[in-house]
Amino acid sequence: MIIRGFLALAVSAVLGIGTLVVVNNASNDANDTAKEITRQSLEYQKEALKDADKQTKAAQESIEDTIDEATKQSGADADAIQEDVAAQIDEAQKQIEEATK
Repeated sequence: MIIRGFLALAVSAVLGIGTLVVVNNASNDANDTAKEITRQSLEYQKEALKDADKQTKAAQESIEDTIDEATKQSGADADAIQEDVAAQIDEAQKQIEEATK
């Protein structure tokens, strides 16, 4: 009777230890999977940030080029307008001089 009790205790101990080993292995596998998913997610975010940075820089360069071109055009237009106005003033002064002679 005592031998059966010890055998039952031994079998229970073996089953308990086996269960702990299986659960531990499953937990380790789950942790490894979670770490891999986190690593992939962080890698994706890193690539997304790089792409966003490239797009932002490209947009900024495009805007700067557009501003530079507009500035050049407005400067050229302003110079042409000033020359035209100066010519009109000169012509008006000539007409005034001729009218007052």
